Amino acid sequence: MDIDFLVWSFLIIFMLHNFEEIIMIERWFNESYPRIRERIPSFAKKELDKFGTMTSAQFSAAVCVVFIVASALILITITTKQYYLFVGLNIFFALNIFTHPVQSIFLRSYVPGVWTTLLIIIPYNILFFYQLHLNGILNAGTVISALIVTILLIPVLMISHKIAEKWTPR
Repeated sequence: MDIDFLVWSFLIIFMLHNFEEIIMIERWFNESYPRIRERIPSFAKKELDKFGTMTSAQFSAAVCVVFIVASALILITITTKQYYLFVGLNIFFALNIFTHPVQSIFLRSYVPGVWTTLLIIIPYNILFFYQLHLNGILNAGTVISALIVTILLIPVLMISHKIAEKWTPR
């Protein structure tokens, strides 16, 4: 399978996952979160409480900023064949998506994003990393460079939420 095809298809998978979250986030916080709030550790409760006032529009704006950055990284990856850029983006995304099943099991409840994680994202990542391995792209240098990209994407996520708070009405 063509690596470039898998890299481009990430954008579709990214958006399908985020559509599930965008559609479900407000309803989940209004209906499910109050019921399961006591099962959540106090350090996580503080962070989740911040998201409890986030609207779907605000979440969409944050996703849009991340989507623009992801699209730029993918375009650069495809044109330069520097796959570590995309692997870093994919690792960054994977850190988020692997939390959904863990949260769902811990809370014994549906959490937004869990279905697309289980049915689309995990199979995609298995296929993607298998293809990287088959094509000799997955090596120590790629992983180290990718981890640097992953770390550099953390401020992008934080900034995306700040932009969403400022530019999107409640």
